[in-house]
Amino acid sequence: MPEIFLILASALTFVVALLYLAPQRRLLNFVDYGSERAIARLNRYAAARLALPIAVNLACAVLAFARPAYTLPMLFAGWIAILAAVIWIAAGANGVVVQASRE
Repeated sequence: MPEIFLILASALTFVVALLYLAPQRRLLNFVDYGSERAIARLNRYAAARLALPIAVNLACAVLAFARPAYTLPMLFAGWIAILAAVIWIAAGANGVVVQASRE
């Protein structure tokens, strides 16, 4: 069961890689990208914020391998980290778009 954290971390790593390697694609469905110049900047902003749930899931994987009984409660920590990253991205997206439009 502790492998679920490694699966989540690898899936999020794939999303981060996709945001970095395809910066001109509109991949985030909950963000208003605004102008065309803001797309790459916003994708890189989101990729950096997604490092939080990757780190939390990797830490949970290490702890779950050491203490398998804590796997179920730590699942909530992984999902809360993902939710926090999404809120963080959505909250800062407007500032990134405005800053990109000024340049």
